[in-house]
Amino acid sequence: MSIISLTQPLLGASIPILCYHQVRPASGMTPEKFGSHLDLIKKLGFQTISLANLHRIIQGQTPQTGPSVVITFDDCTLDNWVYAVPQLLRRDMHGVLFAITDFVQPGRTRLRADQTMNPPSVPAFGDIMQQSLAGNCDGFMNEAEIRAVVHELGMEVYSHSAAHQACFTRAEQTGTLSEKRHWSHAALCGKDADAGTAVHPVGSSYAHAGFGLNWNGRPLPLKTDQERLAFCLQDFSTAKAKLEDLLDLPCPFLCLPWGEYDDITLPAAKKAGYEGVLNLEAGHVGPGIDPMRIGRLAVKDRKTLPWLALKTLLLAHRTLAPWAQRRSVGRRT
Repeated sequence: MSIISLTQPLLGASIPILCYHQVRPASGMTPEKFGSHLDLIKKLGFQTISLANLHRIIQGQTPQTGPSVVITFDDCTLDNWVYAVPQLLRRDMHGVLFAITDFVQPGRTRLRADQTMNPPSVPAFGDIMQQSLAGNCDGFMNEAEIRAVVHELGMEVYSHSAAHQACFTRAEQTGTLSEKRHWSHAALCGKDADAGTAVHPVGSSYAHAGFGLNWNGRPLPLKTDQERLAFCLQDFSTAKAKLEDLLDLPCPFLCLPWGEYDDITLPAAKKAGYEGVLNLEAGHVGPGIDPMRIGRLAVKDRKTLPWLALKTLLLAHRTLAPWAQRRSVGRRT
């Protein structure tokens, strides 16, 4: 019996949800480092559970059986398949992946790191997005890999929107296109923009009345509430339909890009048919919380094992969970 099993009855049980992105060599989150995270989670006494099971717990349909954690990955980049999945399989742990469906293309399954000594090289996310916007989606998991991770390996894949569309969130200038700091700048400004074009703070087009061009080079329709609701509804519905067709399974969950949302985002998600929405507001997760506001903890590359241990232990207890994140990062009003 773990210490958490003894303390949760006293302090109240909560279920940490960890958010990872890329796991790849020559990065801040190498496969070895990610493996050490998984080993720590097991050592602390947690079992990994599915998002579907978590949702049933939240709805009061099934009880929590022991200290539990949900491990999630945003974006479905190829490294999730090549490097992260083998680390999970090695420890008999479960993973939940969120796909950007516009970039999920047909293809054959590529060899994972547990299947070859020479796994495919995977670029950083910004480079993957720039390549994909130019028509090369090889940096994302393809259809065959998504089917395999679900139907052969028993993990889950849900929606991370169709386009992961960015927008400029404020008129404040942060630099010029020649000094671009974000992968979205060139696309948001347009292919004909010159090097001196102003760039601005970037965020989620699903949570801001922002501006800029969409990935097809047309102005984003985000000025009015009606435009924004229609924009979100179309994107969220498209992603849901594609995954349901690809996997022949329901897609009841949406993970929000950037973890951001506002009073337009969540009604659009509900109207699109989602039953649960995940953000990046780490806190208590358990029976009775709003399933449209499920909070996760972002595990960034630079974070250490002691940091992960402290945050995960706080999030495992209802009375301590609010201390895990001192400020809200996801919601906009």
